[in-house]
Amino acid sequence: MSPFSAGSPFSSGASNTAALRARDADRVETCAVLDAAHVDGQLDDSEHARRVSSAMAATTFGELHRLLTDLQIPANLSRATVLRPARPNHRARLIAAAVTVVVAFGIGALAGSITNAVSSFSAVVGSVSSSSSGADWTSPTGIENFLGAYRHEFGDLIADEVLLFPEHASIERASADLRTTNDYLYRGDFREWGSPSSRSVDAPSVDLAELDLPQIIGTVLGAPATLGAPEALISQIRFEYDDRSSDPQPIVRIYVEDEQAQLTGHMTVAFNGEVLTLYPAD
Repeated sequence: MSPFSAGSPFSSGASNTAALRARDADRVETCAVLDAAHVDGQLDDSEHARRVSSAMAATTFGELHRLLTDLQIPANLSRATVLRPARPNHRARLIAAAVTVVVAFGIGALAGSITNAVSSFSAVVGSVSSSSSGADWTSPTGIENFLGAYRHEFGDLIADEVLLFPEHASIERASADLRTTNDYLYRGDFREWGSPSSRSVDAPSVDLAELDLPQIIGTVLGAPATLGAPEALISQIRFEYDDRSSDPQPIVRIYVEDEQAQLTGHMTVAFNGEVLTLYPAD
């Protein structure tokens, strides 16, 4: 069976929704399709970056449709809301927002509201394969694949710190007795490296199952433009507990870099996607 859907997912009925206002969930969904097209070679780096930028700036379904009409759509993404001509109802759009970044792995439809779907993430993400050679771990699919592999390897999504880079990930995870920290390197599989270091038993960890994943991935995709460097690439995503601020909480730090323009910047967001700090590229 072909991994791509037969024929075009677009029909004349799509014109019925061309003027429908696009939501963040629709933009993220479109970027997931573009990311898949980039991975399988349909889009080169520059075209992928251009279309993702256009998707994040799109205001209507019609604008999003135009970014996808010449692409072969993987079968496991063909039911994405943004590809369907019928006007989506409110309930369907809530579900789509929650499953946008997991549907590419064939996990299947998640029932219930976005809150229930996101809270169910840790229960279903373990079915994702841990082998993904050549993946960009800072991309939507790379983030999803890493989380699935981590859940599969350790049985949960708890860590002291996780750093995602395009080519690998670095993890600090507490030992079972919470008295030491073990370091792991991930390039499709987890390898322990270095020696365990001492750790306070009450040192805070983060639970990546608590991430509002659609919000976080949408923020990651828009980070270069948000930070004033639209041609920049994501250089690092860091998940950690910020216990130095006046409001201690788990945070995500997103770093961008434009090597050609010699620009770097970063932003900090809460696990629910709320922007906490911005450091524009300079």
